[in-house]
This record gives sequence, C-alpha cells and structure tokens, in this order.
Amino acid sequence: MSTKPWLSALDHARSAVPMVALSGLAAFTWWLVQSAPSLEGARPAAKASSSPDYELQKARIERYNPDGRLIAILDGQTMRHYADGDRLEIDAVQLSARDLQGQLVQGVARQGEANGSQDTVTLHGGARVVATPASGAAVKGQRVDQSPVVIEGEMLRFNTRERVVTSELPVKITHAQGQILGGNLRYEEGARVGELGNRVHGRYDAPPRR
Repeated sequence: MSTKPWLSALDHARSAVPMVALSGLAAFTWWLVQSAPSLEGARPAAKASSSPDYELQKARIERYNPDGRLIAILDGQTMRHYADGDRLEIDAVQLSARDLQGQLVQGVARQGEANGSQDTVTLHGGARVVATPASGAAVKGQRVDQSPVVIEGEMLRFNTRERVVTSELPVKITHAQGQILGGNLRYEEGARVGELGNRVHGRYDAPPRR
C-alpha cells in the first residue's frame, strides 16, 4: 500500500468510513486524497442522481483519531462518489485499519462500497480480510494467539466502529488451528470470537495446553 504524500484533499469525502471504536463526530471525518492529479482530475457533477458527482483515479481515504493518529486507510484504483446517499464505490479496493491497541485489519476485493452514515465498508468479489492481533494482546486476561485470522468470501462487510466482520453469504475462515466454512458469519475482531451459521463444517485443532 502506497505511503507517498498526497497532493490535494477534497472536502467532498467526509465521515465516510472508519475502517476499524472511537468517540466524537470529528473522529469520523475522512479526507479523500487524490494521489497524482489535482482537483481538476475530478469530473464535474452529473445532473442525474444515479451518476457519480465525481470520480478519482488511484485515490486514498485516510482516517485520524482526535489526537491526529492515523488509524485507517482506504485505497482504490477508482473511486466514484454519489451524492445520493453520500456513498463511495471503489474498484480494486484495499483496506488497512489499526486500533489503539495495535490490532490490524487488512482487506482486499475487486470492488467495495463505503457508506458514511453507517461507518461501514463492504467488500465485493473475491473479498479477503486478515485480522492480526497486536503483539502481546490479551482478551479477558488471557494472551491471544498471534496467528492471523483469514476470512474469505464473495461479500464481507466490516463495521469499523465496532470492529466486526459480517456476511450473509458463504465464508471460509482459516487459522493456524484449522479451517472452517459456513453459510454466514459474524466475527468480533477485538474479542477474536466468530459465529458461523448455515451448514458449518471444517476442522479445528485445539491449541496445546500450557
């Protein structure tokens, strides 16, 4: 994921998507930054509500907490903004979000959608989310296994405020202890707890006792 500086900021993209539980409306302000072109790269607003009011190539959204710490990045080969519903459609989407404890969530898909009013990013088409715990992370006093959790499916929805991944379509979860498939999913990334439903099957090897 690119880390080079961005040349311009667009005020149109605001409160779009916290990729991964902070308070305050200001905490959910996003700055949409175009990587190479200037503001002239955005297309003029279309009259039809079904058409985007602007479109950007190789664009980025960054989200900061109130202290100015970068906590989430959303990249796309193409981003189209629709005033109707204040939403973004993203081609070749890449997502990276880290919470204050250092837990990291990364996602990729052929397409994505971000809805500012719901603090949610939806990944479509070969969606893949990798949740990696912070070094030394603990849940209820117990140290968390450092192995990443990989979630794959045709559609994955990530609530960045609550750090929850959901899907109503079949998914596959892969972990160091095994692989499990199910017809739907709710995965709480902070607690590393997943709920699968509808024809769940797979293999899970319990970690050795310490």
